[in-house]
Amino acid sequence: MSRSDDRNAASPSAATTDQRTAVVLCALPVEYQAMQAHLTEVRNEDHQAGTRFKVGQLANGHWRVALARTGPGNVDAAVLAERAISRFHPQVILCVGVAGALHDDLRLGDVVVAVRVHAYHGGTAAKDFHARPRTWDAPHRLVQLAYDLDPQVGQQAWLPPAPMLPPRVHFRPIATGEVVLNSRDSALFAQLRQHQNDAAAIEMEGAGIAQAAHLNGALDALVIRGISDAADEAKLAADRAGWQRRAAVNAAAFAAALLAELASSAPAAVSRAGQAAGEVPQPRGARQRAYIQQKTAGFVGRDFAFDEFSAFRDAHACGTMIVEGVPGTGKTSLLAEEARRRNWPAHFNIRAQGISGPDSFLRSLYEQLSERYQLRVAPPGAGDYADGRYLDRLLLATADLLQPREQLVIVVDALDEADVASPYHNPLFLPTALQAGIFLLVSRRSHTAPLKSDGPWTLVDLMAHRADSRRDAAAFIQASLARPAVAARLSGEADLDAIAADLLEHSQLNFMYLLYVLRDIEHGRMPAQGLRALPDGLTDYYERHLERMLARGAEADFSLRTIYTLAGLHEPVTASLLARALQVTELDVVRLLKDWAQFLEIARVRSTVTYCFYHQDFCDFLLQEETVRAAGVNLGEINSTRSRRLIAGLGVDLEE
Repeated sequence: MSRSDDRNAASPSAATTDQRTAVVLCALPVEYQAMQAHLTEVRNEDHQAGTRFKVGQLANGHWRVALARTGPGNVDAAVLAERAISRFHPQVILCVGVAGALHDDLRLGDVVVAVRVHAYHGGTAAKDFHARPRTWDAPHRLVQLAYDLDPQVGQQAWLPPAPMLPPRVHFRPIATGEVVLNSRDSALFAQLRQHQNDAAAIEMEGAGIAQAAHLNGALDALVIRGISDAADEAKLAADRAGWQRRAAVNAAAFAAALLAELASSAPAAVSRAGQAAGEVPQPRGARQRAYIQQKTAGFVGRDFAFDEFSAFRDAHACGTMIVEGVPGTGKTSLLAEEARRRNWPAHFNIRAQGISGPDSFLRSLYEQLSERYQLRVAPPGAGDYADGRYLDRLLLATADLLQPREQLVIVVDALDEADVASPYHNPLFLPTALQAGIFLLVSRRSHTAPLKSDGPWTLVDLMAHRADSRRDAAAFIQASLARPAVAARLSGEADLDAIAADLLEHSQLNFMYLLYVLRDIEHGRMPAQGLRALPDGLTDYYERHLERMLARGAEADFSLRTIYTLAGLHEPVTASLLARALQVTELDVVRLLKDWAQFLEIARVRSTVTYCFYHQDFCDFLLQEETVRAAGVNLGEINSTRSRRLIAGLGVDLEE
């Protein structure tokens, strides 16, 4: 398989849209073989650093499983877990294998589901040992599903045939370290009894995998172990008697059954790190292209900006181009159109949708550059998001692959919406110096997001091109009024030229205003008589909508509580989550969100619908002190402890 073919095969898009992806990691050959026995259509996929994965289908057809052997130890397990996560973007990662029992009530062959993983080696070795363990709790949802597989209370179909007592399932903590324990008279056993006496079993990989999952957006991870020995002097005899194989078979059977149960459960069983409700993540390059297509629909004008971009690239070997303007002046559409025309890699920061950190930027950029070049750089890992060194390596490797006189422009939109990592670095750790052939094209709100540059740079201020902006806005209005849906709504109006002129004057040359008003016309939210008293500018448009909501009497409070709760969230959420946060019915939430539809991005993935703000500017308007005061809402009450705990429990942060 060629490198390009291998990359395509490993991409999440290679799975069918009905499948989810799981990563299963095993340390020993006997564990690996037991898990592979549950897979069909198995093929090899090699990571560029050499790790070999077996990728196959789970028998129920709902899961694509990437299986790898880590070897013993938490360090190797963590490294391979990170590689697997960055390559396959799984919805869940499982550590499956054998363990030694620390509690006497565990029988050989029993299965332990780790409700908690203790990394017991942390501590200070003074005169006495002072324990400083690290602990990771298992995802509540996965443990709940695992309860149903307990043969004592639930399903028994997964149990492997055996001539002896069937295994029992225990839900207890597990200790994980770097030592094989085969004596209960050892200092290690005494240490575990003193500091981790709730641990039912001991193994060597779970902490590394749990940490890797934690650093990748709280990815769902679970450790499943079969008991192969009693962690005592009889360990070798137990291995010779075949208990290691039996324990591995039992753990693998339980893991396969858990994945089947997860597939048949409600979509919300899948973690946030696996996107939403069973969605197989779309490649980031494809997501960016879809966003570009959306933002460039109906694009007109801005020739002065494209000319400045070309002139700057012609005059310099590398450098930074900055587009600046107030919200609504079309910065995002301009950058999207430049990326579309020239097929540049692009990243769009969208704070209202939770896309604002260096992690999402680096993963997006790496994937797009990998589609374009044969890079010899590993994908970014958890430790690559804290500074700019990985980005420097990535750009240096890319520059080395450029042909003579070839140029590459990296487009980064909305720097003002990117997380601020350090006052000493550029947003997203963008470099101050660029290699020959590499250019940055970035946008920001006026007078925000300072950008340091040690090389050539230019500023394209959209506010300084009023005559060009007026001409472009007029062309946009004419094209929009000619759309069939809009023309049908205005079919009874005689003077469309007058309507176009009024829209142009009241818009204050703000394209976001025009987009909102023209959509209101198209969807019947603004009748013809409303065109005779248009809002004056974008802020007036926001204020008028808020006034209409406040005029709804008793329903206004509920409506505002709903939209302000959404304004405090960092990413798209479902109506059911909002309903739980507000303690109302999901139907009520859906009905009231329709009142704010023009400000919302409503996305459907299979049977799941999520809501977030279309543009950060309206969210900012709602949270302004004067708006909060005019709306009469109590943000302290809306962001109550009860709502915060509920949303945090579902994996979302509510901002104060």
